[in-house]
Amino acid sequence: MVRNILLIRHAEAQFQSETNSDFDRKLSHNGENQAIMLGQYINQLPFTLNAVYTSPSKRTLQTVMHFIKPLDPKPRIMDAEELYEPTLNVLKAALARFDNQFENLAIVAHNPAMAGLFTHLCSEIRDYSPGTCAWLSIEADTWEEVTGGACELKDFYVPGMEI
Repeated sequence: MVRNILLIRHAEAQFQSETNSDFDRKLSHNGENQAIMLGQYINQLPFTLNAVYTSPSKRTLQTVMHFIKPLDPKPRIMDAEELYEPTLNVLKAALARFDNQFENLAIVAHNPAMAGLFTHLCSEIRDYSPGTCAWLSIEADTWEEVTGGACELKDFYVPGMEI
């Protein structure tokens, strides 16, 4: 079975201030636009997104809420606490535990772990700026079978690129 995974770094966030914590940082105006463009990109992909596993931080949740607007049907949103400030090992372990009923899913989290997971799964290094989305594909029956270097990079999208 072919499984598709989107590795998404949250869109651009406002700078942290003394009045709000890192966890509570919202998207900037530019970040909102990036997330909208991300939704347009995801909507034209040749598969239906079944689930989105997201960090519970405000900026990741806002990114998800913006990009799912054009999607029909809407994917299931899965709040995954371990995706906030994760290490690469935490992301790898989370991926192995994802529900196998979801053939096509997205992970929305933070750098540097997202760039690390991309490199781990594709054996390739790329800049992972805010709003970046890598579309990876793999032949696997379960998410636990997804291992380092085993994924095929189908597309690499940065908001603002031509779709």
